[in-house]
Amino acid sequence: MNQTRSLGRRLKDQVHIELWSMTVGAIVNGLLGSALVPRPLRLLGYRAFGARIHSGNIFPGLRIHGALRNVEIGRRTFLNAECYLESVGPITIGAACQFGPQVMIITSHHPTLPDGTVSRVAEARPVVIGDRVWVGARAQILPGVRIADDAVIAAGAVVARDCPVPGVYAGVPARLVRQTSVVAEPA
Repeated sequence: MNQTRSLGRRLKDQVHIELWSMTVGAIVNGLLGSALVPRPLRLLGYRAFGARIHSGNIFPGLRIHGALRNVEIGRRTFLNAECYLESVGPITIGAACQFGPQVMIITSHHPTLPDGTVSRVAEARPVVIGDRVWVGARAQILPGVRIADDAVIAAGAVVARDCPVPGVYAGVPARLVRQTSVVAEPA
């Protein structure tokens, strides 16, 4: 019974996301993501549609697929051109982060069913990125990942597991290649 109810809820969420994409999503991604919209106006537009964004440093081309209420971006965070946020589940990005061009964050997962098939209905897994995280160009952050404060994700890395300590993570799948000591920012 619970499994049927859960499946029904996820299916309802999927229909809601598809409807959003065809209506509000077209405005958010087509208009607000345009290079013709100045950054302050872009910030106000994202906030008006429910995103909790506290930084005006979002370059053109940002694509958000899913509920804007699931997106939270901290102060002084910079998202370079053409980043993609799939906000089926919550995405939390800390303060003073730096994202290179075309970074991708995914929150939907398709679990394996008891009969061995893959569910066609997405299951949300939140992504949490700490403060002062640097993410290189075209890096991919997969569902359910947590990234520690002061971590560096190399360009092209695919982050499939948590990055629990400050350091440099690189590769496919990303792994810790160098641990760093953190020096506090001056007050």
